[in-house]
Amino acid sequence: MAISIEGFFLWLGSLSLWDLLVILLVPAIVDYSRSFGKSTFLLLHNLKERKKRKSRSSFHPNFKITLLIPAHNEEAGIRHALEAAVDATYQNKEIIVIDDGSTDNTYKIAEEFARKKLIKLVRREQASGSKAAALNYGAAYATGDILMSIDGDTVIERKALNEIAKYFEDKQVIAASGNVRIRSGDNGVQNLLTKLQAYEYLISMEMGRRYNAVLNSLLIISGAFGAFRKEIFSGIGMYDKDTITEDFDLTVKVRKSGGKLAFATEGISWTFCPNNWKAWSRQRIRWSHGQMSTLIKHKDILWTKGYRSALIMSIYDMWMMDEVFLVLRFVWFPFLIFQFIDVVTYLFTLFFMIYMISETYVFVSAAILSPRKQDLKLAYLAPLMVFFYRPLYSMLRFTAFITWIFGKNVKW
Repeated sequence: MAISIEGFFLWLGSLSLWDLLVILLVPAIVDYSRSFGKSTFLLLHNLKERKKRKSRSSFHPNFKITLLIPAHNEEAGIRHALEAAVDATYQNKEIIVIDDGSTDNTYKIAEEFARKKLIKLVRREQASGSKAAALNYGAAYATGDILMSIDGDTVIERKALNEIAKYFEDKQVIAASGNVRIRSGDNGVQNLLTKLQAYEYLISMEMGRRYNAVLNSLLIISGAFGAFRKEIFSGIGMYDKDTITEDFDLTVKVRKSGGKLAFATEGISWTFCPNNWKAWSRQRIRWSHGQMSTLIKHKDILWTKGYRSALIMSIYDMWMMDEVFLVLRFVWFPFLIFQFIDVVTYLFTLFFMIYMISETYVFVSAAILSPRKQDLKLAYLAPLMVFFYRPLYSMLRFTAFITWIFGKNVKW
């Protein structure tokens, strides 16, 4: 049907209280409360924390940091990753590359650095088939106080290690997540998909990780750039091999042991992302499937006494937002279309207005909080994020959920 401004507002005025409740159930109760509430909270908290950040800038920690870099066929990015790690200004560090049965030039490239005694290089002749196994193998050679995992295609900024190390001055902090951003797509490709992922990571880091760290409810220390105290890492049995989301699994194990987890906003690294929709879809299905498996693995948190309330609430929140409300959306939205099929154009117009207001507020908040103000150039992607990228991602998450329900495995 054609849409007119007058007709749209006449339709709005004709809606009953029940109609409005059904239409706004998810946008108002779920999305708006979180987007506006979270953004406002973080902006106010940021103002309050400025003095603490200034005092933290005077810290000069001297923990020994071991960078563990698992690499399986990473010849496209390993040289840049190692150059950045070696060039990092933090002096008390060691770099261990674990070549996990690579069949390309990964080992040859890393060996150049090893010959100059810039890194330690260990090799598994046969690939382990899992990042967790490779990290555990490399950890046996680590001598640092802090163990930090970095993907073989991730480039850290020169002062990133300094920024992360500062958080460990607080003896209660047992792990810290770096601020991971998108450098480009795989093989240096830049296209619409890679830019949408750069936008996504901005929101995820500056709004999601930052918010959860403030509430001590952080559940994911990124495997691409995350740090743990060595005694904690060893005490909980290191990485398990029974999940394809080893970073999420390890973080939950760390959270179970108690202590604080931090988000190092200024500790920035740049990584590659899938450069085509097929690879992106496979990645996101793996993530969602792995998340379900890990939540089930640690379901004891929901009823076992002794765990901290912040951990329990964060697990409940993840179940509700990522699983329960995901299913609710796939029931609610088709129902809405069926109910308002005669005025579906007006319905979509209303959603456009509602979600664009929310998206704009969240993006501006994230850009204000971000230490890299060039993020503002991504603003033009907001409409695509709202009405294409996120709905498509939700469909993939739902697919992964159904796959998990029927007991089908997803390989890395």
